[in-house]
Amino acid sequence: MGLRLNAPQLLRRSVLRCCDFLGVLPRLRWLPEDLGNPPVIIVDRTGAAVVAELIPKNIGYWVLPVRDEERYLNWQTLIYFLSHLPWVLTRKVNMLGLYVLSIAYSTRASVLVTFIDNCSWDKGLSDVTSLRVITIQNGLRTVDTISRKRYDIFLGFSLKDTNAAQGAANEAIPIGSVRLGLAYRERQAGSTRAENQSIDILFVSQFRPEFWASPHFEDRLHVDVIKTTLGWIRTLAAQHRLRVGIAFTSKGPDREAWYQKEKSVYQALMEIPFAEYHRERFTRRGFDCTYAGLFDARVVVSVSSTLCFEAIGIGKPPVMTTRLFGDVEIEHYDWFPRQQFHQFMVAPGYESFEHAVLAELAGDREQRPIDLINKDYYCAFDKESLPPDRASEIICQVAKSATLTS
Repeated sequence: MGLRLNAPQLLRRSVLRCCDFLGVLPRLRWLPEDLGNPPVIIVDRTGAAVVAELIPKNIGYWVLPVRDEERYLNWQTLIYFLSHLPWVLTRKVNMLGLYVLSIAYSTRASVLVTFIDNCSWDKGLSDVTSLRVITIQNGLRTVDTISRKRYDIFLGFSLKDTNAAQGAANEAIPIGSVRLGLAYRERQAGSTRAENQSIDILFVSQFRPEFWASPHFEDRLHVDVIKTTLGWIRTLAAQHRLRVGIAFTSKGPDREAWYQKEKSVYQALMEIPFAEYHRERFTRRGFDCTYAGLFDARVVVSVSSTLCFEAIGIGKPPVMTTRLFGDVEIEHYDWFPRQQFHQFMVAPGYESFEHAVLAELAGDREQRPIDLINKDYYCAFDKESLPPDRASEIICQVAKSATLTS
């Protein structure tokens, strides 16, 4: 039986929500008049640059920030927002979602696209209007996390995630990793053999600056696992004269300081030269970005990372040292359930690690029996139909057929 609110409770809730809204007054900006009527709005500046590359050139778009940033309005958005406030009070949509919908109504946009698949502003929008919301999966999520959220159109990273979204989405389509696809496309378009470097082992970093000074057991364990894995790589590389690369994690506004700390730690632990690949500091996508490391490497070694999925997608099964965490309940086992990833995870000892890496270098599937027949379960990557191309086609189709009514 649903919870019924009496008049005083409804009034109190209304006042509280209006107070929340008044808190954004210092950030209000007048909606630009020269926008035209872009059919597509990219919601959230985070990831907007990637989404912009997916929108066909003949389709206009505008980027709408929704975090602790400016808020836009004009008379149309204000009237629409206030007249539809009952949707918020009855929990059909939330306050931020109504704001986004007001902007879409004012600009006559009919499609919203976001690269933030764990957002909350889209709650209920497709139930109250004909607006289409396309969510492109960006990061690792557990099956439970995906299945709990409602989507309109979900473009998934893998069959695993897309299957989880099926029950809560109007449409769920596996397209693979968009970032990987963009890097692969640029690599193929501008590649010459002289430009490509070859490495034997790529270590996918999971460095977090705060962990190295943390007193918490889980953080210290994370550091110990990285140290052990790098020690194994150093020993194996020295014994077999292997070339090593590291995919750095440094990101965000403090990425330079993060990178310097990360590099100094790895230089001290490795004691051998290594090639660098970067998440955000790359100079040319497809050549020195982290995905280039996947393309260049013969073997991918990782504790846990989205790149493990993407390595599987391009046919390079990773050697994962995740079992060094033992039975400690940490996020790594949420992302990589052992019953699904056991074939990629080595036993927590150097001999097992060495055996797996040497077998992978030799391409020996008898020594390392990995089944990649169902690789799309982990990452739906198709070289003949790249993820960004598939996303562009879907955005184009939806934009042509969608109209906003409310």
